[in-house]
Amino acid sequence: MDLANLSLLSAPYVLLITLSATLIAIQSLHPIAPHFGLVDTPDHRKVHKGNIPLIGGIAVFFGIALTSSIISFQDHVLYLSCAATIVITGAIDDARDLSVKIRLIIQAAISLLMCLYGNYQLSNLGDLLNLGSINIGAFAPVLTVIAVIGAINAFNMIDGIDGLAGSLSLITFLGMAILFAFAGQDSPLSLSAIFIAGLIPYLMANLTVKPFKRKIFMGDAGSMLIGFTVIWLLIIGTQDDTPALRPVTALWLIAIPLMDMAAIMVRRMIKGQSPFKPDRDHLHHIFMRAGCTSREALAFISTISIILMCIGIIGEVLSTPEWIMLVGFLCVFFAYQYAMQHIWRLITFYHKFKKQPTHPK
Repeated sequence: MDLANLSLLSAPYVLLITLSATLIAIQSLHPIAPHFGLVDTPDHRKVHKGNIPLIGGIAVFFGIALTSSIISFQDHVLYLSCAATIVITGAIDDARDLSVKIRLIIQAAISLLMCLYGNYQLSNLGDLLNLGSINIGAFAPVLTVIAVIGAINAFNMIDGIDGLAGSLSLITFLGMAILFAFAGQDSPLSLSAIFIAGLIPYLMANLTVKPFKRKIFMGDAGSMLIGFTVIWLLIIGTQDDTPALRPVTALWLIAIPLMDMAAIMVRRMIKGQSPFKPDRDHLHHIFMRAGCTSREALAFISTISIILMCIGIIGEVLSTPEWIMLVGFLCVFFAYQYAMQHIWRLITFYHKFKKQPTHPK
């Protein structure tokens, strides 16, 4: 049975299979994770308590792969092969700390496999300048490699507090699912829905929502899988003969991870550091230094992401000119950059505001 031909009646059962398989994988992998070195230990950048299993990404992939195998989802054989490579790479990195160079080489190789074997490539940027569609031509593979590496590392870098990478990716997959549904593109819609189903048990375990009592992290295997799947679906959605969304809309769907990655890499390079050097200057770290709890930072950042996603979807549905959508996104991006460059002034103002006495009526 091909998932693209599933009826509305059978679709919930398929999603239940994914959710259940992910849940079983979480429970099965939890006790054996330490034997493979798949645990996250506290250090100067990580302030959690105890050793936390890095099994979320592996469990989510297991749920997706099992569901696809049961329903003979032939359209996604290439995706599953590439995703498996990404997950294995991430798991090895979680256990043994691979160098940035090795990770980038593998990510670039996967990108080229998408282009050359699957013909999934970013070749049309849309009518961004109101002068007609911008076709990349022979440089499409190069741009695709950059886009894939960028998306993978954007979601990898945003994975810093409980629930953040999972919540932001859930919002992105939901936005894509809505647009795929409007466009009638069943196959990418199904993959988006399956991924949402797989993320739910992970998020519950990560946030220790009942009945979960033991925390897990997704690890690099999970964040890299998410970034790869997001860019895979966005390329399909924007480059299809009858696209579900325009390339500029994709920017709004991944706005927070994209802007955070760009801002942090620029700041690192200005300091003469590697753009991939770990630090505690990400958006979520700044929120927590401003006095927010991790749950408050998660709620605030997720709310912003939902707002930006809705702007993108509304602009797509209303066929707002692409150049207007681009200008709007650039305004948000530069406002974000300015805020990050002057963040200590904003934090100082925030603390003074919190300390102002309240006068009873």
